[in-house]
Amino acid sequence: MKKLLYKCYPAFINVYTVWMLYLMFFISERGNFGEGHYLIRAKPFESIRYVLYDAGFIPYEMYKNILGNIVLFLPYGFLGILYPKLNRYRNLFFVFFVIINILEFSQYYFAIGFAEFDDVMLNILGISIGYLIYKRFFFIKDK
Repeated sequence: MKKLLYKCYPAFINVYTVWMLYLMFFISERGNFGEGHYLIRAKPFESIRYVLYDAGFIPYEMYKNILGNIVLFLPYGFLGILYPKLNRYRNLFFVFFVIINILEFSQYYFAIGFAEFDDVMLNILGISIGYLIYKRFFFIKDK
C-alpha cells in the first residue's frame, strides 16, 4: 500500500492541483453572503461564525465552507513524498502559508471570490492534519 502511494502520488497531486485551481477560480461562488466581490475578510472566524450562527446553522454551508476547506487540503500534507524538504512541518507550513495567501488574494484581485483569513486558517489546518496522517501512517524512511 505504501509503495503504491509513493508511485501514484506524483500523478495524483498534479491532477488534484489542477482540479483545485479549477474549483477556486472557475466554480467559485460570487457574491457570497449578499456582498460584493471585492472583499478582504481579515477578521478571524468571521465566515465560520456566519455559517454556524448567523445563517441559522445551515448544514450544507457548514460542510462546504468549513469541512471543505479542511478536507480538500489534506493531500497536500503528503508532499514530503515528492519533496524531502517538506518532510519538516516548518517548511511545509511556510510554503503553503505563502501559496494559500497568494491564491486567496488572487481570488480577490480577479473578483471571483473573497480573500478570507478563515480560508487560510482552515486550509493550513487541513494541510496540518494531512501532514500528521502522513507522518503517522505513511512515512517510509528508506524509499
